[in-house]
Amino acid sequence: MENTEYIMRYILSALALAVIANCVWSLIRLRPSKKVYALLQDMANDNRYPITCYETSIGRSKSCDVVFSNTTVSRSHAVISLRPDGFYVFDTESKTGVYVNGEKINKKARLSNGDNIAFGTAIMNFYIGSDADRDMSSKAEPLAAAKLVNLADGSEFDMDGDFITIGRQEGSNIELGARYVSRRQAELSLKGGEWYIEDFGSVTKTTVNGDPIYSTARLKDGDVIKIGDFAFLFEKPEK
Repeated sequence: MENTEYIMRYILSALALAVIANCVWSLIRLRPSKKVYALLQDMANDNRYPITCYETSIGRSKSCDVVFSNTTVSRSHAVISLRPDGFYVFDTESKTGVYVNGEKINKKARLSNGDNIAFGTAIMNFYIGSDADRDMSSKAEPLAAAKLVNLADGSEFDMDGDFITIGRQEGSNIELGARYVSRRQAELSLKGGEWYIEDFGSVTKTTVNGDPIYSTARLKDGDVIKIGDFAFLFEKPEK
């Protein structure tokens, strides 16, 4: 009897490990591949930096999406943004500026396929990928009728894309100038016909109806989004 119990313990342990291993393998095997919307190619050494997000931060800080160790690159140097009408590059108050095809930009500039971009002395060629073309074509018609209403002055922001960025950083869709607002505070994204809001680990937490967001929350018509003293009413009319 004791031998049977001893053997059964090993069999059950082996089965449990097999189930866990199968789950891990399924997660790895079924992991969706990232879309590559664009590519930065270093002219000095041909290193490639894929652009896989709608908002891509560039700088020397390890918190940036694309990190350059070049000392002429500021900690937070620039942002490349995919908007409904194409790609833009924003200078986020860098010390050495951002140059597109040899000309220093004034805050922002629209990008074209094959453009040359200089972040300090880090000089890149910019190439637009086919995933960006497919995503842009999907934006041809409105994806959802929704808007944010600033409760302080009643001004409205129509959400006619599928992502909205909020923060102190230049180039955000909604720029909030208060110092307690993080450079990248939050993002609203459209998924499956529903709007979601995500907080980027900000010090001043983003709240929905008074509840802090620690990951992602789905938005409903009438929800109130607050960041410090800023308050926005989310409106999504019924179909």
